[in-house]
Amino acid sequence: MKILKNTLIVSSYVLLVALFFGGGYAIGRIGVSDSVPTPMPTVAAVEEVNANDVKTTVYEVKVENGLLQINKCVGDNKTAILSEEISENVFPSEDIDELKKGVEFDNLDEAQQMFENFVS
Repeated sequence: MKILKNTLIVSSYVLLVALFFGGGYAIGRIGVSDSVPTPMPTVAAVEEVNANDVKTTVYEVKVENGLLQINKCVGDNKTAILSEEISENVFPSEDIDELKKGVEFDNLDEAQQMFENFVS
């Protein structure tokens, strides 16, 4: 008889705990829809993302005719940001040859550091 009484007490506690947490969950879900609409990508959105991926910004330090420049390169477009006249005879020929080809950097700070090294 004692085992049956203890079993009923434990079962009632388990049932009450389950009802407590289940009821709290049910009350918390009132007004919340089960399905959240997922936006489908449109052709225009996909094309815009693809166009942005292709055009990366690169900064180029280049010397032409005694003029040292920092160019901002986006795709095929080059825009001169900063320029300064330098004497090519002062620097080693290897450095000048490399600058004539153009040295590319991913960020502007690194390009400015190299520019300052040759200007100052």
